[in-house]
Amino acid sequence: MSENYSMFPRMYSESLLYVDLVDIVSAYRKFFKLIYLSKILGIREAPLSKYASGKIKPRASKSLSMVRALTSIDLVKKAVTEYIKNESLLDLLTDVYFTKLIALSILERIISVFHGSRVEAVLASSEAILIASHLSHRLKSPLLNLHAVRGTARLKNLGNSIIILVMADNEIVKELSRIKMEGRRTDIRYIFSLIYTKELTTLSSIFPNAVVDHLVGTLAYGHKI
Repeated sequence: MSENYSMFPRMYSESLLYVDLVDIVSAYRKFFKLIYLSKILGIREAPLSKYASGKIKPRASKSLSMVRALTSIDLVKKAVTEYIKNESLLDLLTDVYFTKLIALSILERIISVFHGSRVEAVLASSEAILIASHLSHRLKSPLLNLHAVRGTARLKNLGNSIIILVMADNEIVKELSRIKMEGRRTDIRYIFSLIYTKELTTLSSIFPNAVVDHLVGTLAYGHKI
């Protein structure tokens, strides 16, 4: 069982794994046909349809292999790009299935960065709260809204923390820079931004020990927010 699931009791982790599989397939089906997913997974469309509808529950090992395949970063990038192309960014950020897909796609990365040590806090911009809440639940870590608690003592000690953003902007950079200067124990280990902006590069210089990831490039002019 992946470390993502092994942190939970066995029966719960197996049920959670299956729920994840169903939710992930539901996310992809918004823009991709089931036959496309079946080809990626190397299984026939009929059993995949039964898995997705709850008619058949696959073995935990099979569910895990399918979840891993469907949360590969390249495939998620393609799905997110398709979503933003066809719907508004706000739609994506309030879509429970797609925000969960994004969270699961970076969860394994976060776990590998921390090598078993605890994530003490998940910091998120207001717009990224839904993505961050999935991660906070899985990591069993407190979730802090950067916009809600900025300037407060709650941001002074951030050892072993991660940051989840929709996009980095000057306001976010200034706040995180202040945290870095004032924090007695600040160890940001992972920074994720859904959309790349030049400010993300600035953040990586403020926290040079952090792994920095993003999914899509800067939004084109005129895109629906």
